[in-house]
Amino acid sequence: MSLMFLRPSRRLPWIVTALLLLLGTGTAAYAFWAATTSSSNAAAAADTLSPGSRPAVTAANSGMTVSWAGGTTVNGRSATGYTVTRYSAATGGTGTAATGGCAGTVTTLACTEQAVPGGIWYYTVTPAIALWTGTESPRSSGTSNDASAPVATVSGISPAPNTAGWNNTSPVTVTITADDGTSGSGVASISYTVDGGGQQTVNAAVATVPVSGDGTHTVSYFATDKVGNAGSPQSQTVRIDTQAPAAPAFTTVPTYVTLATVSGVAISGTAEAGTTVSLVASDSAGHSVPATASASGTGAWSATFNLSSLNEGTVTFSATATDAASNVGAAKTATSTKDTVAPAAASAWSVPTYVNSATAASIRISGNAEAGATVAVSAMSPGSATAVTGTAAANGGSWSLNLDLRSLKDGTVTYTATVTDAAGNTSSAATASDTKDTTAPILSITAPMYASGSSKVTGTTEAGTVVSVTVRDSALNTVTTQVNPTGTSWSTTMDISSLRDGALTYTASAADAAGNTGTVTAGGTTTKDTTLPSVVDVTGQNGVGSTSNSLDKGDFVTIEFSEAMDPAKFCAGWSGAELSGTATIADGGNNDTISFTAGTCVVPAGNLYLGANYVGTTPAVFAANGNGNGGTPSILTLDATGKILTIKLGTYRSNSGNLSTPVTQGIPSYRTAAGPADMAGNALPAGVTTSGKTKTNF
Repeated sequence: MSLMFLRPSRRLPWIVTALLLLLGTGTAAYAFWAATTSSSNAAAAADTLSPGSRPAVTAANSGMTVSWAGGTTVNGRSATGYTVTRYSAATGGTGTAATGGCAGTVTTLACTEQAVPGGIWYYTVTPAIALWTGTESPRSSGTSNDASAPVATVSGISPAPNTAGWNNTSPVTVTITADDGTSGSGVASISYTVDGGGQQTVNAAVATVPVSGDGTHTVSYFATDKVGNAGSPQSQTVRIDTQAPAAPAFTTVPTYVTLATVSGVAISGTAEAGTTVSLVASDSAGHSVPATASASGTGAWSATFNLSSLNEGTVTFSATATDAASNVGAAKTATSTKDTVAPAAASAWSVPTYVNSATAASIRISGNAEAGATVAVSAMSPGSATAVTGTAAANGGSWSLNLDLRSLKDGTVTYTATVTDAAGNTSSAATASDTKDTTAPILSITAPMYASGSSKVTGTTEAGTVVSVTVRDSALNTVTTQVNPTGTSWSTTMDISSLRDGALTYTASAADAAGNTGTVTAGGTTTKDTTLPSVVDVTGQNGVGSTSNSLDKGDFVTIEFSEAMDPAKFCAGWSGAELSGTATIADGGNNDTISFTAGTCVVPAGNLYLGANYVGTTPAVFAANGNGNGGTPSILTLDATGKILTIKLGTYRSNSGNLSTPVTQGIPSYRTAAGPADMAGNALPAGVTTSGKTKTNF
């Protein structure tokens, strides 16, 4: 140790002289000289300043509080101040002068440095007296300046939850690990609550939290370090479901899988909401088709299968539900029948040949089909608005139904039948046809106005029909005959001898091929007359402006019959209207004859006698073109009653026979010959002479 000496002052009661001796090794020592008396001849004694004591350090967030024991000299003198130094390591390195409350010379035994950077720090203190500084103290223990809270995390969940975050066993252990970092003060504790219950604290950096019971649980936790920094609360959700879901229920399973549906068979049902429904469709041979479905929030689920690969027959659907926790429930099954084979087309059709007006309201259709199938029939004819449809069940393989075809138009009716089996497979279409004819044949009948023992009836009708003709008298006696028309015309001569004379009614009916019947009654009234006609009177009369007792233009002769005569029997094709021709007077001695000629027609049949001698041997002719001056023809008429036949003389041809004048008048007569007949065809008896009732008045 080096010593420094000072000469004592004579004026001061004592003089203190200090001498600092710094040794190169060991603990630095400071020596002081101090007067031992207050006299002017004081003696000096040596003193030493001890090293600073090792400080104690505490952290408070970012602040560091340093405290130490006071330093003294060997002789008990106290240090008057201290300097504080901060190091980042326990040994070595360069110190940093403390800041804040620890900056400069600190005259107290403690100070606090604020806003210290994070880390582990080591502090020293160095005592000083006035200008003399002592030796630096040993470094303090490392103290963390921890400004950050520790971080707590869930480091494990046991057993580990599935991918959906669920556990299907209980309890579940949640492990929480906290870390305060390399510069932190260290984790003091971990605090947690389960489902908002009481807070639990574990004084360690790792905590295990047991969670039990089905349901969704929340573990809330945080960590606190050794300087009191508390982390923000975190939470971990723990889902536990140890209960398997109930077996799913089927709500829609088709009774049959058909050719039309086999590639998209829809199945639906219900299950626990949110579960996954695993489905398998299988046949009796062990083939299977899987599918999955998700149960909605209401529990509804649906799936679609392509069952083309499965065998025909029973298909079994199996469904199990798996919840979010992977619990698998019991299986539920349902069955369908796969039938993708279409039935054979309808066969052995039975349809009528014709549909007529009487049967159109209910036409019976029948046939054969697969037993148990349903047969759909539609009927359509050209021009109809819509088809007529119906269905029938093929019980035992046969079927029948009635269709109302009144809405269809007449013509060819085509029936189409499709067979649908119990599975819903439909056959190819089969057809049959017939003819709808609901129009009665149009029929006409013409009957004579008069008839006697037989009657010819004519008419028209639809080709192919059979005509039935009936004639009825006033006593309702009838005669009927059938006629097979040639084309559309028909005629028949009926024997009506069994009917009474008088009014007759003729009716014709015809049935066409379809069975429609038309009926018509002849117009007018036919009179049956079996009485022979006779001559009632023969007269001759003078015409207007003619000369008496001679034949002149305008004179006429009449024959009166007992009934209406048929004019055509006198002259073919004659209707009885005025007929122009030539009248000829032939010599007959005292009983000349008169006749009328018009072409080939000669009237009357027989001889009409005038009862007097009017001409010589040469006949006298009364006709037009007489004497080259035109003249007037003779006229033949049958009056409206058909009973009076009249020959009226025209202009006398002077170049014909000479006329006698005056003439002695006689009574005319008429001797009949074959030909004339009444309207019913009864012939006037031939060879009968009838005389007039009065003389001729020419």
